[in-house]
Amino acid sequence: MKRLLLIILMGVTAIAQAQEPPPPKMGRMQGGMPPPPPPGERPNIEAIKVAYITKQLNLSAEEAQKFWPVHNAYMAELKKARQENKSAELAFEEQALSIRKKYNNDFKKILSAEDRVNTVFKLDRNFNDMMRQEMMKRGMRPQGPGDKKMDKPELRKRMMQRNRTDSTIKKN
Repeated sequence: MKRLLLIILMGVTAIAQAQEPPPPKMGRMQGGMPPPPPPGERPNIEAIKVAYITKQLNLSAEEAQKFWPVHNAYMAELKKARQENKSAELAFEEQALSIRKKYNNDFKKILSAEDRVNTVFKLDRNFNDMMRQEMMKRGMRPQGPGDKKMDKPELRKRMMQRNRTDSTIKKN
């Protein structure tokens, strides 16, 4: 009798462990951002941005086909202006404003509504803010235009030094 109970208990345990875990909840993060990817997958931020803006603007396929080349040119000009004015924030803001005014007409031709055009500029800002918040939440420091990116050996060395420091603090 005890042996039969033991066999049944082992069988139930084996079956319970063989079950698949429930699928992850398909909710969305605040602001309409997609849920974080599974570990080991690093999504392209630009692809996430395209999906976010396309969804928020409710772009049709035809609009999207016209919109994205213009938006990419707009972002390239902003990036160039930022690189040219790394230390002069006011000069960058003036140049960015003139670029926005220039592209305002281009976006208006594609989107045909002033409120949708204004939404484009807001969505760019919102997306950048959400990415910055997500990076801070995950414990990553956002890279600014003037930040030096560390190569992997240098980063590994700094992490090892920090771990040594942490372990000496715990011992005391």
